[in-house]
Amino acid sequence: MKHLALLLLLAAALLYIVATALAGRHPAWPYVAAFAEAGMVGALADWFAVVALFRHPLGLPIPHTAVIANNQQRIGRGLADFLDQNFLGAALVRERLAGWDAAAWLAGWLCKPQNVRTLTQPLLASAEFGLRALDEAHVRQFVTSNIRTALRQLDVSASAAAMLDALTAEQRHQVLLDDVLRQLAGLLQGEAVQQQISEAIARELRALRYLALDKAAARLTTRKIVAAVARNLAEMGESPGHPLRQRFDEAVHQWILQLKADPAVREKANQLRDQLLDHPALGDYLNTVWNDLLAWLADDLRQPGSGVRQRLEAAAAHLGGQLQASAPMRDWLNRQVREIVPQVLERYRPAIRRYVAERVGQWDTRELVREVETHLGRDLQYIRINGTLVGGLVGLVIHSVTQWFVG
Repeated sequence: MKHLALLLLLAAALLYIVATALAGRHPAWPYVAAFAEAGMVGALADWFAVVALFRHPLGLPIPHTAVIANNQQRIGRGLADFLDQNFLGAALVRERLAGWDAAAWLAGWLCKPQNVRTLTQPLLASAEFGLRALDEAHVRQFVTSNIRTALRQLDVSASAAAMLDALTAEQRHQVLLDDVLRQLAGLLQGEAVQQQISEAIARELRALRYLALDKAAARLTTRKIVAAVARNLAEMGESPGHPLRQRFDEAVHQWILQLKADPAVREKANQLRDQLLDHPALGDYLNTVWNDLLAWLADDLRQPGSGVRQRLEAAAAHLGGQLQASAPMRDWLNRQVREIVPQVLERYRPAIRRYVAERVGQWDTRELVREVETHLGRDLQYIRINGTLVGGLVGLVIHSVTQWFVG
């Protein structure tokens, strides 16, 4: 395009020379000369304007030339402002999100198998890369060391007390105990279970010869013991005020207080924690489990019919189907998107704006000019071509009007 614009300028110059030389031979030649002269002026002016955008024309430091290179920082700030005002504004984002059913789009997207594969493929690739990285000895040692350090800083007694507090709040542990007692009482009241337990205890009693119990007496005695235990368990499950339940409740609360306030209990719990962490058998066991897990995952991910891949794809497809079938869930998800996205953008708008401005400002000036010229150069050369033709027509009109007034 540069060559075409230059050839058009040279053609205008040659036409001007010819028309000027032949001006006396025919009245039309002066009009042609005027057209050619104005065309050259237009071509040169537009050449200067186009070149001045990118560099100094002819290498001369003429003021207000090399516009892009001299205003790179301002261009970056302007681009950042434009992006901030027209794309990242909270009002604009809310308006856009108000008309977008994000949940329906997500559900439809997840229900397409090709999209699910597109989603799971990078996840599996990342998992495989992570497995290879974690399998290196120094990485494993680093991770293990940091995990041990973190666990040593864990206050076991305080954590256990907090967990028990949560479990016992509003008598939740009594509800759990009710269910356990009912299950145990029902199990022990069964004829077959009582028979098995009675036989087992009777065999032990017969082994104690000094009790002088025969087989029948041992069986009868143990059967009564088992029945009494079953009755007591049933009574405990049915009576919230049963003494044994109260003792259980007191024991639990006493244990929580000891975990919170008794230095000896806290120290013992922490010692137990350290002994477990330092025990070589535990380390070897965890290392073996970790190696087996890594080997299994790596082998599975290499298989064309990977079980992990199939489960991920099935889970994603199931999620899509559940979203499509649940209007309340879609409404909830859309509300979350409309609430969270503007907040996130508002929080990070200054950082995004600053990043864009700094990034443009850090570009290599020659690379920036070359990229802009590459993408816009063809249209800019059309400006030179149009300048030649339009300038020539304007010159022709001016010359014609001048001759009409003079004549």
